[in-house]
Amino acid sequence: MCTLSVPIPEKFFDLFSRLILCACTTVNSDGSPHSVPVWCDCDGAQVHPDLRAGAKKARTAQRNTSVCLLVIDLDHPGQWIEIQGRVGDRRDEDHSAREHINALAEKYTGNPVYPFTAQGNERQMYLDVSD
Repeated sequence: MCTLSVPIPEKFFDLFSRLILCACTTVNSDGSPHSVPVWCDCDGAQVHPDLRAGAKKARTAQRNTSVCLLVIDLDHPGQWIEIQGRVGDRRDEDHSAREHINALAEKYTGNPVYPFTAQGNERQMYLDVSD
């Protein structure tokens, strides 16, 4: 999970409570952007997209900590938010990442346990993101 701790205006909180995929953009080693859809939520102060350890988006976020998250309300395309920041400390599954992906699985699928728990699908959480 990647935590973006920039202030989120209250009028955008509903975007994070609904089943909207977020575009998470990281920076490749050649400087080009890498964007992928991710599950995410918001606790009112921080946005929490989830990243799979070892995936390209997690590797690029470790190498270049600049990230951007774009959330668009497809029912109302004029309602969207872009959040830019830098990721900080990395946490693994022993430090909240598994609990977070399980909570997102319940939100997005109704299943309280993330269904893709095979080896090589460990989760990561990044903390202390600032703008």
